[in-house]
Amino acid sequence: MCEPTTMAVLSVAQGGLEFMAAQQQAQADQARYDQNRIAATQARDLKIQSLNQRAIQESEAAATEKQDLALRALELRERALVAAGEGGVSGSSVDNLLNEYTAQKLRGVTTINRNLDLIENQINLEKMGASAEAENRINSLPQGKVPSFLAAAVGTAVSAAGSYHTYKVDKPASYKFQFGTNKIDTNFWPEGL
Repeated sequence: MCEPTTMAVLSVAQGGLEFMAAQQQAQADQARYDQNRIAATQARDLKIQSLNQRAIQESEAAATEKQDLALRALELRERALVAAGEGGVSGSSVDNLLNEYTAQKLRGVTTINRNLDLIENQINLEKMGASAEAENRINSLPQGKVPSFLAAAVGTAVSAAGSYHTYKVDKPASYKFQFGTNKIDTNFWPEGL
């Protein structure tokens, strides 16, 4: 049987090793969490950059479409003016025709603006979704939790004391042998017990 002090020392050593293992696990968990957080935010940032690029492209396309509408309306107005001048026509019917071309252009611009607003709202919602997705991804892994030194020390002390008391065996003062003599052989007990 082992000496009680040796068992207590082994319990302390085991407690120290368990504390160090818990610290290493906490560091590994934190490193995994940090790496996941970085990857999630990078993915979110790339997605938002892509959505920003799409918003710019949509805005440029809308501006081009508005410019085309303005040019078409101007062309139609000028043709109508030339045709009316060549035909010798004037008055409210020509003015109504010219106003209709302007109204068509304005209705087209309004439609383009409304569609662009809807696209921008959709892009903003997708950006918010990318941020929520990144947050969910970050929260999917727990952060490393550093073990409490005090709790480990107390637990180790309790374990060492328990080991000491469990393995401590008192020598009997006297022992009555069933067979033979009542004399205790002092060589029977190992040294230190």
